[in-house]
Amino acid sequence: MNLSVIIVTYRSAAYIGRCLEAVSRAVDGLDAEVIVVDNDSPDDTVAAVRSAAPWATTLPRTDNDGFAGGCAAGAELAKGRHLLFLNPDAVVRPDALAELLACARAHPDAGVVGGRCVTEDGTSDPRSWWGRPTLWSLLCFATGLSTVFPGHRLFDPESPRPWSGDPGETRRVPIVTGAMMLVERELWDRLGGFDTRIFMYGEDADLCLRAAELGYRPMVTARAAFLHPGGMSSSSARKQLLLYTGKATVVRRHFPRVTRPLALALLLLGVWLRATASGAVAPPNAARQGRPTSQRQDWKPLWKARKQWRRGWNLEESPR
Repeated sequence: MNLSVIIVTYRSAAYIGRCLEAVSRAVDGLDAEVIVVDNDSPDDTVAAVRSAAPWATTLPRTDNDGFAGGCAAGAELAKGRHLLFLNPDAVVRPDALAELLACARAHPDAGVVGGRCVTEDGTSDPRSWWGRPTLWSLLCFATGLSTVFPGHRLFDPESPRPWSGDPGETRRVPIVTGAMMLVERELWDRLGGFDTRIFMYGEDADLCLRAAELGYRPMVTARAAFLHPGGMSSSSARKQLLLYTGKATVVRRHFPRVTRPLALALLLLGVWLRATASGAVAPPNAARQGRPTSQRQDWKPLWKARKQWRRGWNLEESPR
C-alpha cells in the first residue's frame, strides 16, 4: 500500500464529516487507506466518523494522550509506505494527496512534505510551514520587533514567507505544519515518530528538526492545497499554555546546550514584555504574520504560568 491517511479526532463531530468527504475524493484512484483515531471524545465524534466514512478504519481510544499519541496509535495500524497526518478540520483539494506523493517521489531527500494552506476564498494562507527558531528570532520576539514588523524577513524570521503565486512552486522549509504532513514510513520508523511526551504543539517542529539532523530536507508544494480554518486566533489561555510549552521544548531539545539558558530567557522576556506593555507593543496581525496570534489580554496569565511552561514537556535534554 502506498499511502495511509491518519486523522486524530477529539470533539470533532461538527466538522469531521467535511474533512472525510474531501479525503474520500482525494484518495480516489490511489492505493490508500484512511484511519481515524479518536482520543476518547466525550461527544458523538466516533458515530459521526462511522456515519460519514464507513469505508475508513475507526480506532476509538479510552484515553486522550494528545495529538502525538493519537498519531502513533494510527501509525501502528498503518500499512502505507507514506503516512499522511491530517487535522480533522482540514479540507484537502481533490488532487492534494496525489500531488504530495508526486513531490515525495521527485524529492526523496525531503522525507517530510507539506502543502499550501488556503483560505475559504482560495487565497494562499502562509501557515504551511515555519522558520526554525534561533537566538535572533527569539531576540526579535523578546524586543517586540516580530510584532511591530509582522512577517518581516529580518525582524520576524520564524513567520513563513508568502507564496510566489506560481502554482507549481516548491520550496525547502525548516518546519512543515502538522495540519497536513506527509512522512515517509521509513523515516517515521527511524525517528520513532512524533515524540509522544509532547501532548500538543511542537511535535511537528521537533520531528522536522530531527529529520534534518539525519540529512533530510523537508519541503512544501503549492500544488497540494488544503483549507485549514482553525488557529488564526489563539485566545484560549489553555491553548497558549500548550503552545509555549511546545516552544520551550524545542529550545531545550534543539538549541546547543550552551545557548539554551539565553534562548529561554529571551522567550520569557518576550512574554513579560507583552504582559506588561499595555500598548507599547503593537496589536498582533495574524494575516501578515501567518501564524496564530495572541491578544493583549492573553499574555498576563501566560506570564503567571511561566514556571509551568518554561520547563517544556517532559523530555530528556539533548547532550549537545
